[in-house]
Amino acid sequence: MYVNKWSNPITWGGDAPPQFGEAVVIPKGRTLLVDVDRVPQLSFLLVEGSLLFAPHPTDEKHERRFDAGYIFINGGYMEVGTEEFPYTSKITITMHGDVTTPAIPAYGNKCIAVRKGSLHLVGKIRAITWTMLDKTADKDQDKITLLPQPDSFDWAVGE
Repeated sequence: MYVNKWSNPITWGGDAPPQFGEAVVIPKGRTLLVDVDRVPQLSFLLVEGSLLFAPHPTDEKHERRFDAGYIFINGGYMEVGTEEFPYTSKITITMHGDVTTPAIPAYGNKCIAVRKGSLHLVGKIRAITWTMLDKTADKDQDKITLLPQPDSFDWAVGE
């Protein structure tokens, strides 16, 4: 498989990579690897080919950030880890918008939408993958209480 790297100017036709507010299309047959720590906030990302995120090879605390108004996987493939190769460092994908942001019909706004495509988000294997709140979390609280008790979790603050 031939992979274009986000950081390579050839990927962008010799120009600079996308800037804040721009839209990006990954056409069918093209694979794009996000190999930079932070991508400027995109207005829209259309994935008809493949979009891959690889974890840092040695640093589990390394973090990538990806910001967009919409990510629309239309017949394409987006991968942040697989069962065989889980994403082992940190990644934050932030969707931007507000009540006035136009919605994609049937999908909404501030969304990662998938239509006839695949989205794979696989991280570290966890003994406990979900839980419930022990008590109602009020909007101004900065702590929550979970069931079962936290000593049985292998979750870290911020995950």
